[in-house]
Amino acid sequence: MLTAAIALAVQPSHAAANAPAPPSAAEKEAAVREKAPLWLAQFDVPSVGIAYIENGEIAFVRHFGYQSWGFPANDQTLYNGASLTKPITAEVIMRLVQAGRISLDMTLADYHMEEDVADDPRARRLTPRLVMRHRTGFTNWRYQTEGVLRFSRDPDTETEYSGEGYEWMLASAQAAAGEDWNALARALVFEPVGMELTGYTMANKWIGHLAVPYKAGEAVHNSIHRKPVASDDLRTTAGEYARFMLDVWEGDSVSPALRAEQRSIRHYHSYKPACQGEQKADFCPVNEGWGLGWFVHDWGDRAIVEHSGGDHGEKTFAFYDPVSKRGAVILTNGANGDEVMNRLVGLLDGDKRLADFMMSPF
Repeated sequence: MLTAAIALAVQPSHAAANAPAPPSAAEKEAAVREKAPLWLAQFDVPSVGIAYIENGEIAFVRHFGYQSWGFPANDQTLYNGASLTKPITAEVIMRLVQAGRISLDMTLADYHMEEDVADDPRARRLTPRLVMRHRTGFTNWRYQTEGVLRFSRDPDTETEYSGEGYEWMLASAQAAAGEDWNALARALVFEPVGMELTGYTMANKWIGHLAVPYKAGEAVHNSIHRKPVASDDLRTTAGEYARFMLDVWEGDSVSPALRAEQRSIRHYHSYKPACQGEQKADFCPVNEGWGLGWFVHDWGDRAIVEHSGGDHGEKTFAFYDPVSKRGAVILTNGANGDEVMNRLVGLLDGDKRLADFMMSPF
């Protein structure tokens, strides 16, 4: 009887035994080949670059549509990452911290001071830690405060997304390290990861590879910089950004303790109306908020890190689950690109909660 009981206990339930296996990477790729061109046409998006990660490796990289008129998108197509720039800037910071060249808690004002707030004592409270958790007290950009940089609240009292904080952090870290930011990014991230085309500023190697941003009925400016911008407009390919993401979450350039802190949520914050207030939708994470340079969604039984980007004619998204080692990078050059990438996230990840979360109104 004991033997029979043990045998029964280890038998899979009828439901589990008959549950369909999750789609393989090949099946997901086939679904992407079918759906992506249809979604591009439906939502008037010129192109999409997709890198899918499974079991901690890039399973496939595919492109659909056109990077510019008559020129098909391909593995070397450079998209404007928009705010996907921020995780790369954050990673340069993390590797400088790991090397002991700067500190997460250094006073940014010791190395760079913004004249608009030079007489405000709150300026001396800013650190890389607060910048990457979006707790600086600044709005996103100073044009929102009459073109003058000013605090909208005290630092570390509320979460408010701020590109201005990232720009200050870059200037201070560059001064503290005593080295040009482009050189730091190349030495610490781009070269070790193998990101040959990715960069902050215009380069001859970009010629012929740039995806042109698009919004119907408008002449969209293609923002290309000659000086590094910490928070926006970095150019990258889907494959190179996927390699970057794997190097961050599967590599050893930063200590496990620092990585754990990077994934930690200190303050609950949600951008989804359905996940704000007391009554939350079933798809909402039990906890979510900013880590260091990445946004974290935690459902209790799984957590992902992600970042999105959106400019006038570009929409981008990258996510990774460090436990299942599954993720994706999705880059588009269309103002409606979020309609395409939100659907692709659901198709590629397979978790209905994340699929519903992505499709919920922002």
